[in-house]
Parts: sequence; C-alpha cells; structure tokens
Amino acid sequence: MRDKAWEQSLYEHQHAMIKRLDVHRKKERSTPLTTDEVMAVEHTFQLLVASMLDLAIYLLRHHYEVDVESRDQVLEALLEHKDVTYEQGEQIRVLIELRQKILFDYLDENFEELSSALSLRRYGLVEILTKEWTARLDSTM
Repeated sequence: MRDKAWEQSLYEHQHAMIKRLDVHRKKERSTPLTTDEVMAVEHTFQLLVASMLDLAIYLLRHHYEVDVESRDQVLEALLEHKDVTYEQGEQIRVLIELRQKILFDYLDENFEELSSALSLRRYGLVEILTKEWTARLDSTM
C-alpha cells in the first residue's frame, strides 16, 4: 500500500539536501572547508543517494510488484523494467559508486572526486527521478 505522506516527506527531505549541496557547490573554491563541513557535505550526499535508492525500491514494489532485497540490486531492476534511460542509469551508477567510496573507503580522501561530481550537479537527477517515479505511481491508481 502506498504511503503518500512518506513520498511527500521524502521529496521535501531530498529537496533540502539538494539545497545544502547547492550551497557548497556555489562556494568560493579558494576558501578551504573545515573537516566538519567536509563531513557534512559527504553525509548529505550519502543520504541523498540512499533516499533515491529507497524510493526506487518503493517504486519497484508498488508499481511493478518486484521485491528488491538490497540497494545493490536497484539499478539493475530499474534498467530491466526500462524505468530509467541508459544515460540516467549511467548517472545513477556514478552516484552509487561515489556514495560507496565515501561510505566504505572513509580513510581515503575522496572529497576531490565528490567536489568534482558536485560541480557537475549530478545529484540533481535525484529530484527529477523522484518526480517521475511518484507521477508513475499516481498513474497506476
């Protein structure tokens, strides 16, 4: 059963995270970030990508009646159901890989790679997909 309140709350949360990432993206590059600021940006990015994957799992369950066991299987299922284009799939793959690096290679310095991805505003895809997926869910009712 769909939970429209959750969908709306997730969208609002994603929008807030995107605004935070936009603030970082627009900052003067000559001003170094503090360790806390770096951690905040990394955490925001991780949460944003995780929320996209969770919404995709929700879409797959409620629109296609497909149960995906883990976030690692989401992209494959989306592509299988032709729910994202090849280009969107590649962008999602980049976001997932970067999230995984930040999440599991936390002793390495991945912030330059994240800053590069943020400057391209790749994360904006999340909001586009959220709107598309909730519209798709609405069309099945």
